Amino acid sequence: MQIWLNSNLINIADDINLAQLIESQNYDSSRVAAEVDMQIVPRTIWNEFKLKDQMKIEIVEFVGGG
Repeated sequence: MQIWLNSNLINIADDINLAQLIESQNYDSSRVAAEVDMQIVPRTIWNEFKLKDQMKIEIVEFVGGG
């Protein structure tokens, strides 16, 4: 299936959850927030949150600095 990830159309497996997507894209899950179709998805449900064709996902990575 295809999803929009950070404004890029990508192909992913049909039976993937949000946690698996974040891991497959090499993000550090402790340093990101995820939004799906303009709704923040709590980290506590990433493992149960199944992705569907054409979803729009934004992954925001937190960086420190000063």
